[in-house]
Amino acid sequence: MKPILWCAIIALSLMVPQMGHAACQENTTTLQLEQAIDIGVEAFGRLDTDTLLTQASKVRMDILPCVSEKLTRQQAAAFHRLMAMEAFINGNDERAIAEFHSSLRLDPGYNFPETIVDSGNPLLALYESAASAPDGDAEPVYPPIGGYVMVSGVRNAPRYSDTPAIVQVYGPGDLLMETRYIQPGQALPKWSDNPMGLTAEDLGVSRAVVLKDPRPWFLAAGVATLTAGVFYGIAMSQKAQYQDPLTPDTDLARYESNANGFGTGAAIAGGAAVVFTGFGIGMHARFGKDGQGKPTVILSPPTPQTEVSHGR
Repeated sequence: MKPILWCAIIALSLMVPQMGHAACQENTTTLQLEQAIDIGVEAFGRLDTDTLLTQASKVRMDILPCVSEKLTRQQAAAFHRLMAMEAFINGNDERAIAEFHSSLRLDPGYNFPETIVDSGNPLLALYESAASAPDGDAEPVYPPIGGYVMVSGVRNAPRYSDTPAIVQVYGPGDLLMETRYIQPGQALPKWSDNPMGLTAEDLGVSRAVVLKDPRPWFLAAGVATLTAGVFYGIAMSQKAQYQDPLTPDTDLARYESNANGFGTGAAIAGGAAVVFTGFGIGMHARFGKDGQGKPTVILSPPTPQTEVSHGR
């Protein structure tokens, strides 16, 4: 890559944090976040709904987006519990359960003090049911170039569509770019086109020899073979359902379509496995087992010639 392009990328990376916090008058700390959450939670225990709602809005809109420090899992869990209390007061039990579910993923051993939530409070029923609430579909993370994203306290973890999450975005040099609260139904932004931030080096492959190294080709062949096997198994299962006389007529078209689709996928994956294997064998023969040089070929020593004496 040309030096001028690298300079442009670095310059943009340094500008992004300022852009991300443009709406913040000043940065906030995790201590401010904890204190504001505690005020809201204590207000819930006193049945002071006005203070609770005011603090919840302040934490969500003013403090969290401007946090300039890395959040712990316990701090994130406390935030979600406050959001659940706000939803409960507003009569939104579904959102309260989702927020509690997120808090339990982060801090599963937490129990409410009886001074805040007594044994007869209906909030406890929502808290208990939140343990079995669905996560939703996994959504991959696309971190910035040279950076990473903390999703609910885990680096570059997938985000689940039905689970609220706090994401903190870090650029090159471990520089915090922004802190976001993502709710169910909201799409996670993409900070680059690289899913999960994986690089060739993360996979143990040197970019200098990636095309010459047979190992990635054999690995790709193995993955394609596994995929073909899985798809074939699913296709056969769908075919069996289609041929089952107990299957309702209304479901036959779906099973037939699934069987054909997965069968086609198995064939494509199998063909890809053959192609990748061929590339791997070719690269191994030409550049050696690691792609860095030609293989050493051990030749058999020449067979000694036997002299034959012809008598007269």
